Amino acid sequence: MTLLSYQPFKALYVLSALAFELLRFPLWFFKYAFAFGRQHRFLSFRQALGLRILSSVVLHSAAVRVKAPLPLTPGKEKERFVVLNPAPQGKYKGPLESNPDVKPVAIGGTWYPAPLTAASPKESVLVVLHIHGGAYVIGDGRTENSGYFAGKLLKKAGATHVLMPQYRLSQLPASKTSNPFPAAIQDSLTGYLYLVNELHVPANQIVLSGDSAGANAAISLLRYFEEYGKELGIPKPLAAWLWSPWVEIQNAVTDEFTRTNRNYGTDYLPFNFTYWGALAYAGLGGLKVLDQPYISSLKYPFKTEVPLWVTTGGREVLFFEDSDWAQAMRSVGNQVELDVEEHAPHDILLIGNVVGFDKEANGCAERAGLWLKEVRK
Repeated sequence: MTLLSYQPFKALYVLSALAFELLRFPLWFFKYAFAFGRQHRFLSFRQALGLRILSSVVLHSAAVRVKAPLPLTPGKEKERFVVLNPAPQGKYKGPLESNPDVKPVAIGGTWYPAPLTAASPKESVLVVLHIHGGAYVIGDGRTENSGYFAGKLLKKAGATHVLMPQYRLSQLPASKTSNPFPAAIQDSLTGYLYLVNELHVPANQIVLSGDSAGANAAISLLRYFEEYGKELGIPKPLAAWLWSPWVEIQNAVTDEFTRTNRNYGTDYLPFNFTYWGALAYAGLGGLKVLDQPYISSLKYPFKTEVPLWVTTGGREVLFFEDSDWAQAMRSVGNQVELDVEEHAPHDILLIGNVVGFDKEANGCAERAGLWLKEVRK
């Protein structure tokens, strides 16, 4: 465990990092005022500066390994926040019971724009179960972190409702209670079974969605449906949207993932952030846990009946793995649409409003919606 995670070292680091970045800000401002000084020539001044600031925020957050509380109380979300109880233990089989220290628990969930209930009419709904990103160590589905993303799915992609589960986040130092794999997958399944079994939403009116690490969890769920769905009576969703999916977590523990990636300079994901997430998600089992189909799926393509939409930024560090994964999934007979936002960094439906990629985020969401219309015909 890094000393920077403890006080007073954390406070001293935060203060020194803030002072350092404030000193550098005028240099960035001047550098990015000119197109030739930006990360690449297609970026606007706002995008270049926004990406640089965001990269620093992520870097320093990972350095101190910030902890994100996940209360099961409504907060600002009020009636849109619900508590989801786990399904019967028998629904969590195989890899989802591989760690005896990780058991299904009650989790929170945030609805957009308003909650559905068991009594709600379902004839014309299209519900998106969206699993948020954050390298399995930060984030939640609440409005402050995920409201922008949910808004794009509702306004541009054709969803009538979005439910974002508040899955358990992994932590360091690793322990029996640090929520490593498969905690996030258990909680994602809890969200899906809540829609199908408790609210009685038809599976053919559910889109499984996830961004970054959340897309990794969504892929794991799709594999689980194929391997255990028939046995457990779990129907498959209509389709899956995978936004900048993190498909090869095992690579995140080496410099090859970021520092030697030719898109490293045009993205905002530093090595220490993905490394932190990979170590925390592995847990006490160590790095060998990461080398398995339910975590690092690039090496383990599988057949699924669910049509897949995969979108990635042409300037993000995950672009190459995302493209390879889409091809690998096609090679085993899947219906896969690979969408590339050519000049975008990682996960623009999450950060588009922060760094000036709102137009590109709209485009991605609209194309996902048009693709889904074709799927539904």
